[in-house]
Amino acid sequence: MSMTQSPLSRTWSFVMVGATTVVAILSTLHLLTADEPAPWVRVLEYVVSLLMVADVVVRWKAAPRQRAYGPAWLFVDLVAAMPFYLFFGLRLPELLRLGKLLRVVESMKEWWSHYVDKWSTFRLLYFGYWITLAVHVLSCGWFALRALTPGTHGVENTYIRALYWCVTTLTSVGYGDIIPLTNLETLYAVFVMATGVGVYGYVIGNIAHIIANLHPSRVRYVETMEGINAFMEYRGLPAALQRRIRDFYSYRWEKRLGFDESAILDDLSPSLQSDVSLFLKRDVIEKVPFFHGATDELIREIALAMRPQVYMPGDLIFRAGEKGAEMFFIGRGQVEVLAKDGVTVQATLSDGQFFGEGSLVLGQPRSASVRAIGFCDLYALDKNVFEGIMSRYPDFAEHIGAMMRERFGQPRS
Repeated sequence: MSMTQSPLSRTWSFVMVGATTVVAILSTLHLLTADEPAPWVRVLEYVVSLLMVADVVVRWKAAPRQRAYGPAWLFVDLVAAMPFYLFFGLRLPELLRLGKLLRVVESMKEWWSHYVDKWSTFRLLYFGYWITLAVHVLSCGWFALRALTPGTHGVENTYIRALYWCVTTLTSVGYGDIIPLTNLETLYAVFVMATGVGVYGYVIGNIAHIIANLHPSRVRYVETMEGINAFMEYRGLPAALQRRIRDFYSYRWEKRLGFDESAILDDLSPSLQSDVSLFLKRDVIEKVPFFHGATDELIREIALAMRPQVYMPGDLIFRAGEKGAEMFFIGRGQVEVLAKDGVTVQATLSDGQFFGEGSLVLGQPRSASVRAIGFCDLYALDKNVFEGIMSRYPDFAEHIGAMMRERFGQPRS
């Protein structure tokens, strides 16, 4: 299969997992009774068999675009599409259709690798699926063996009783109300018990780990806070400063799940970095007047150059009179623009707005102070990086310079 699938292919893959599960259940159930299946069972059998045939056709047509349809897989798919019992009255060959479960493994690995965002939850469901199917198959095996033992027909040998025996044996409970009566049944019971020990060990060793990691960001946050608390205690930081640091990390975890956006982007390929940055920042960039009319290439470079920063309530982002080297874009939060006296509020800016553009383009000192009202997620654009980008777009750089000089009342050069 290909590295990625279209939505239609993913839907088909999901349908085929369901159809294969039905085939696995019916194929084993056919061994249990000589009675003719109910009409609805026959209809279901025909439907899933047609789906299996369709799957062969779909895979055959897709093979030239993806990878060769090898003879082994072709054999597996063709055998799974053949309802031996309905067409020929053969029960034992029905078990050959279980080979299609290998396709289920392949599909689930594909989902796990490319489409599942909750890996721990999927892993738990993956384990539950296979253990449920295994319990069914083992129950059918006990039912078939008991049918060979004289005097065990009727209420003593039903699927429900076989399922009950299988579950109690696998879980090492073993009430002893259903016991093996022949050597063959005894050997089968030993096999099921050994399987149960393996399953039990897997459960103890893995399920607790899976559940503990259902929220990996929470685990990462707790580990980080333990280290931060130890550091603050060792260094004897003031209580008020400790509280601000805890608030900062708490906000990062609540709003960003503890992830460092820059670190994540740095791990991606250059193309993915560009696409993700553009998705996150394009709207706020295009709200800046002097970027109107910029080419997609320029917007993409600006987006890549913007770096996320977090400010806490009351933090001064910059002070009036400082030499500015950055322009800021507000991703989330509010800031207030203060007059030179540091008290008078001249304006309040919020999501999608920007400030500091005079220092970025004209190199002017800060004309006002800016303070965060609450927690703020900002994007900063460095002056040196910006000038490096503009050097590759001289015409647009002159357009921006003229617009900003006119806005701030400076004469044209």
